[in-house]
Amino acid sequence: MIDPYSAQVLVKHLQKQINQIRDHICYAVDKLDDLQYAKGKLSAYEALLQDVKDDLQKEEKDGTINQA
Repeated sequence: MIDPYSAQVLVKHLQKQINQIRDHICYAVDKLDDLQYAKGKLSAYEALLQDVKDDLQKEEKDGTINQA
């Protein structure tokens, strides 16, 4: 995996992207296709964010680095 500092930077970046996509969905989507695309993108970012957070939590708990 990556070091904890890089993971924290990644988490902050993903959270920023998620907020931007949510704002886009709320204020700028005018077609159903755009909405579906934005929802899919949001779902992917949220899943990635959860995976990174889970890995960080596991590393903190075990004191090990996940090599997967």
